[in-house]
Amino acid sequence: MVKKAAYFEAQFILAVVLSVFLALSCGGNKDSSAASMEQIHAEDGQPVSVRKLETEDFSVFLKYPALIQASSESTAYAALNDVVRTISGSVGDTVRQGDIIVSFSSDNQVLQQAALAHGNALNAFNRMSALFRSNDISRQEFDTVRMQYEISTTNLKAANDMVYVKAPISGTLTQVNVRVTENVRPGTALFTVSNSNAFEARLYVGVEEIERIQVGARAFIDLSRGKQEGQTIEGRITQVSLIMDSQRQSFPVTVVFDGGNRRLVSGMNVDIAVETYRNEEAIVLARRELIQTDTGPTVFVVDNISTALPMARRVAVQTGEEKGLRLEIIGGLSAGDQIVSEGVQRINEETRLNIVPGIMPAGY
Repeated sequence: MVKKAAYFEAQFILAVVLSVFLALSCGGNKDSSAASMEQIHAEDGQPVSVRKLETEDFSVFLKYPALIQASSESTAYAALNDVVRTISGSVGDTVRQGDIIVSFSSDNQVLQQAALAHGNALNAFNRMSALFRSNDISRQEFDTVRMQYEISTTNLKAANDMVYVKAPISGTLTQVNVRVTENVRPGTALFTVSNSNAFEARLYVGVEEIERIQVGARAFIDLSRGKQEGQTIEGRITQVSLIMDSQRQSFPVTVVFDGGNRRLVSGMNVDIAVETYRNEEAIVLARRELIQTDTGPTVFVVDNISTALPMARRVAVQTGEEKGLRLEIIGGLSAGDQIVSEGVQRINEETRLNIVPGIMPAGY
């Protein structure tokens, strides 16, 4: 037993010694690796990627939810108590102004009374016309009867319009709110006709953003799904209210879109991106290309890039508008400058550079 215990103790001591030796050996390799890497960078230069600055179209947007509606849209309402007898048309049908869409009872009391009054006025007008031509009544008496006839004609037309409800404008029947045999009351919405030549949306912009919204600015609806392209619809700001909506505590803004795109439907909810700033020849950098200092942002411009000894030169820049991780540069750089785009945190103005291909495109 004593011999066996001594054997295990010896094995344990040997294992500890080997572990210490391996740890020291690994540590030494790491130091050697680090030293060799620093030596490589000192000889070949610090690896960085560069890119040549070019101007580009740079825009900044604010996004708002909105409800799309046809710019020309009209809803017809019931003007009497009655039962719906016929509906001539379905949602999606094209109608013309004056087409009868909904009709009520032809024996409606309002229509019958108007027709009776009109008949009596017409008979009186005909009699008085004959008497006036024979000089048996005065001009004043004839004018009185004629006025009563004209009033009765207007009342009959109004009664007919109540019973036979016509399309107020030409367009598409976008909504039918009633059904046949349904009882309605004055003020009941019957149907809606939309003219899809153009659509408009009403945005509500806060106090802190309203000064950035200008009449004529571009606005976009993105209808794409996933990576599908070509589904962006462009419109324009046509009106910016100077009076705040008291309930919403914001300013109403109207955007108009062309009605040629069939994917726009009156009543759909969309997100509208309004362009608040645009520079068609901007110099734009990604945030990762900037170095923040106590005196402001700087970048590294590469000189002698075509030689064996390219050098980095620190340049202070002035930034303008921002869009996500991209910033507009309004001072300090020009188109054609070569800047360090990757590896900026590992260099200074005394660092020797080793220019290698970039991994990420600018702007990411």
